[in-house]
Amino acid sequence: MKVAIVIAGLIVVAVAALVAIQPSFLKPASLALVKKSDIFGFSPGMTFEETIKLVSQRRYLCRRSHDSYTFECDINGAKVSVDSDEADARHPIWRVKAELNNPGAQDAAVKSISDQFNAEAIREREGWTWIVGRGLKLSYDGLALNLVDEAAEARLRKEEAKR
Repeated sequence: MKVAIVIAGLIVVAVAALVAIQPSFLKPASLALVKKSDIFGFSPGMTFEETIKLVSQRRYLCRRSHDSYTFECDINGAKVSVDSDEADARHPIWRVKAELNNPGAQDAAVKSISDQFNAEAIREREGWTWIVGRGLKLSYDGLALNLVDEAAEARLRKEEAKR
């Protein structure tokens, strides 16, 4: 019993010393590198079933045409469209687009987006882009945000070119 108390005491002292030397020790390493990779909860790669579940849980006002897997939603004043891959049986999302209502000054919006997505903005001719996840690219042109799975987009463009 005394040995267990001594061992527990040594462990507590060791952890306290480690935290004093390296305060980030208690923060999970995954949190330091976490990047947001969704817009209003929609993220490329989500299946159609997950998308339907998200819409119903958050009570988003969305409509879907009968012959496609695209959702059109009005969320907090933004017009959001969610495009899914129709050829894949799981119908994963490959693009989320949010047209913002009154985005404000572009510099402030770019800073806010960079902060939210924990990513550095890259200035391009048509606006700004961020790499926000594995294979995900976010772009902003001053009016709309586009979050795209680049591999899925390239594959879909290739398929369209074959038609």
